[in-house]
Amino acid sequence: MVLRIFIPGLMYGLTIGIVTIISFFMVVFRKDKRSLHDMMAGTYVTYSKPGEIEDKQAFVD
Repeated sequence: MVLRIFIPGLMYGLTIGIVTIISFFMVVFRKDKRSLHDMMAGTYVTYSKPGEIEDKQAFVD
């Protein structure tokens, strides 16, 4: 009975722990500061405030 609770809990903790550590290192060491969830969702990190244009050259024709 104890193993039925302990083993799944241990496996869950290990997998979530590994993913969290990988995401942390990606944010710390990547130049664009993207993590696993940013890559999966196709989003990016920006430092501009809402309504502020970050790269004005991107919108110039």
